[in-house]
Amino acid sequence: MKPSKLQDHLRRCHPDKTEKDLTYFQTLKDKFQKRPTLDRMFASTSQSNDYGLRASYNISLLIAKSGKPHTIGEKLILPAVEEVLKTVLHKPASDIIKRIPLRNNTVERRIDEMSSDIESFLCNYLQTTHFSIQLDESTLPDNAALLLAYVRFIMNQEIYEELLFARTLITDIKDFESRFEDILTMVIPPWIIHPFGDIEETNVIIQEELTELSTNEELKVQFKNGYQQFWLQNNIPVTYPILWNIARKFLISFPSSYLVERGFSAVTNLLTKKRNRLGIISRGDLRLTLTKLTPNVDNLLLKHQVHPSH
Repeated sequence: MKPSKLQDHLRRCHPDKTEKDLTYFQTLKDKFQKRPTLDRMFASTSQSNDYGLRASYNISLLIAKSGKPHTIGEKLILPAVEEVLKTVLHKPASDIIKRIPLRNNTVERRIDEMSSDIESFLCNYLQTTHFSIQLDESTLPDNAALLLAYVRFIMNQEIYEELLFARTLITDIKDFESRFEDILTMVIPPWIIHPFGDIEETNVIIQEELTELSTNEELKVQFKNGYQQFWLQNNIPVTYPILWNIARKFLISFPSSYLVERGFSAVTNLLTKKRNRLGIISRGDLRLTLTKLTPNVDNLLLKHQVHPSH
């Protein structure tokens, strides 16, 4: 439209605005562009549903790690959230609560999905690294035997111990100590525990690297954090590959009893909640209770089409 016609339109249709400056009209334009539209309303609703679904996964993970019954989500957590919203934040709670599905079977499904995600990541990662396996047999209250397999490996400068699988056994395994015969007979080279000690009696093949390492003043400072953290530094495998290949085998060969004790405690706890042993090995609660790994919730969200609760 020509400027002259625009001015004529302004005088005839909007006489109250003829004296307004440019800033006024720019502000008016911004308000118009930011007005609520149908598309924006749907986009906002969809985003709220996404947040609710993410909260459903995160809360289900907390339930699994605590070992609580799946019904606690709907019976306690959602009512608690509702109370906080109303009492502390003075917000209407019903619209938010209905976007966080936490029914018993929903929580169970979320836990199984996250457990499968962690298991898939674990199995894929184990194909790319060295690891050791530890087996533990537990006797359940019905005298059935449960075999728990754990793996120990190095990732991101840290030693991980993770549950690989749980299986019921038809018969007990006798003389279980024989599994550890190779570990019990292993002799740990002194330089792994004390890399800055006497190196005269070490193998000729590793003496050159060990000599170079023992004169590194920066590494001596790092050794104050303990020999395990010392060998897990990023630069060790690159700078001292021969020493690392030997040290790594010993670092992952000696499992701790901590995870085994936690595993037995978790199994007992799950059984006391009236879950049968088939449920223990087929559902994801046990893995999520014991794992240090984090499920990829973002990927799981992409697989879901959000359906708000009614």
